Amino acid sequence: MTNMWKEVQPTDEYIVQLNGLLHEADRDVLQFLYQPLVGSSSISLYSLLWGEVERHQLESENFMHASLLSMLSTNVNQLFEARLRLEGMGLLKTFVRGTDKKEFLYQLQPPLRPNEFFEDPMLSVFLYRQVGSGQFQRLKQRYAVRFSTNDTYREVTRSFQDVYSSEALTNASMPPSAKAPNDGKILFESQNEGITTDFASFDFHLLLAGLSEAMVPRSAFTYHVKNMIAKLSILYGLNVLDMKSVVLSAVNEENTIEIDALRKAARDYYQLHRSPSLPKIQHVRITADEQMAPTIEQSNEQELLTYLESSSPVQVLKDASNGGEPTKSELAMIEELLYHQKLPAGVVNVLLQYVLLRTDMKLTKGYVEKIAAHWARKKITTAKDAMELAKNEHKQYSEWKEETNNGTKKRRTNKTIRKEKLPDWFKARQEAKNTAKPSETEKGDDLEFEEKKRKLQEKLRKRSLRQVNNDGAD
Repeated sequence: MTNMWKEVQPTDEYIVQLNGLLHEADRDVLQFLYQPLVGSSSISLYSLLWGEVERHQLESENFMHASLLSMLSTNVNQLFEARLRLEGMGLLKTFVRGTDKKEFLYQLQPPLRPNEFFEDPMLSVFLYRQVGSGQFQRLKQRYAVRFSTNDTYREVTRSFQDVYSSEALTNASMPPSAKAPNDGKILFESQNEGITTDFASFDFHLLLAGLSEAMVPRSAFTYHVKNMIAKLSILYGLNVLDMKSVVLSAVNEENTIEIDALRKAARDYYQLHRSPSLPKIQHVRITADEQMAPTIEQSNEQELLTYLESSSPVQVLKDASNGGEPTKSELAMIEELLYHQKLPAGVVNVLLQYVLLRTDMKLTKGYVEKIAAHWARKKITTAKDAMELAKNEHKQYSEWKEETNNGTKKRRTNKTIRKEKLPDWFKARQEAKNTAKPSETEKGDDLEFEEKKRKLQEKLRKRSLRQVNNDGAD
């Protein structure tokens, strides 16, 4: 296992900062809703960091990680993993400064309110799979309270102007600005933003390219809708083409996308095409070296692999065209590779680059589909495996390329070709070229070619004789 001492050492100092006031009710939410997802060690770390901040304060004094390790009775590896789980769940933000001797700032984020937690598609599904149906319903009931609607009442609340009067204040009597001493902050409450999702991880360009304006207006893709689409694609492992069907199912009569309908459509699609059981949260073990990967110089091949694995096929085509948008036929080809051939995006990117370089930056449909079918049968799932197979099968793919080109030429020759009108100067020049006698230079070139051909044949004949003699000697 990678040594976590590269990431944090017991002698490194840290301070704890609260992003707004935390309340006792937050402890209850952390224990009953978050703990099943992140584990008891992560909640213990959160609680201990919270305890480092004195009451009615937002920031702690400086401490060393050695004391944190001893209080938690844990080691550096376990501490690092517990910290990452809190970060991934949106409960902690980590900042660091310095290189040799690091100083960390751990900023605790308040947990989501119970209603926000159960409305989040990822958190609610993961909790349901973790604790089971019965316990999940009991947890929901724990935070369910009676709240009568006011539809049958008539509001008689008075406004401020009805109750109070205000005299104009002079500049001299204006109160000082609401700043705490020493440029501090007045105590405030903050709100958790939930699990953060990166819009760049989802190719909205390809999604919108497959949905016409008449089917789904672009105005329907609000920030909240895009955020939900990105979350659902991560939660259920749905690609762009899967989400295309989901979005179409969630559009209502007003041509807007309902969040609840979007969640239900994604869940139904997953259970129909993938698995009847809802997905379960899995902890990805991240090493310190992976955290530092962006700062380490990578080889050219590794950089290319990273680019191909992380980019969308549409972006790869745009980069190959110096920013030009892919055509409709090219988008349809990408859709065929992703949806019907079921090739991962990274494998499709390798295929696109290989074909573009082999065919003078032209995507020949038959050639692409033939290689794609081969890779699908070979069950290629990573860009690295695709690159290796392309290198090993280069000779075979070259033959396929020639077959495709010959087939295209043959089809063209069977068609009636319309003769284009040419200018007179072009005809005269062409006729002169056809009737002209070969020049002395052309004759010299022909003689030189024949001489090279003769020498090569003589060389091959002598090599053949040597081979015969050697065989006889044996």
